[in-house]
Amino acid sequence: MVRNRSTVKVRPGLFLQPHVVAELVGTLIGRIVDGSDLTGREFAVTSWLNLQEHATPTSIAEELGMSATTVSAMVDRLVQKGQIRRVPNPDDGRSYFIELTAAGKKTNVAIGARFRVVMDEVWATLAGDPEEILDAMRVLEDALRKTISGS
Repeated sequence: MVRNRSTVKVRPGLFLQPHVVAELVGTLIGRIVDGSDLTGREFAVTSWLNLQEHATPTSIAEELGMSATTVSAMVDRLVQKGQIRRVPNPDDGRSYFIELTAAGKKTNVAIGARFRVVMDEVWATLAGDPEEILDAMRVLEDALRKTISGS
């Protein structure tokens, strides 16, 4: 007997599943930032900066898993939008820190309020312990980082 392939549900594997989740998260974040001056990726960077106070472009790239060139271009755009500013690094005259401006903090608060509403909805419909799910995602993140770095 031959099965009709359209009725067989195949679950995504270890690499495809995170891709699917990332696409869905991107869709939700796109809706959240809609009407603001930021893209979803820019909101991720400014949200991370909001938690860190300030950071170097290199640390942003490393922590958020982005390429240095992507972060560099994003920093330029966010500076032009008045969301962040570059400040001299007192420990290294060749580098600088990135920090949110007052406008960037205001934008982050406004988008953050919309973000929390969506997160509450996701948490309410989540079938599983959120901390266990986050722990599993962190284990996968660590394995991916080790694989990428070759260690």
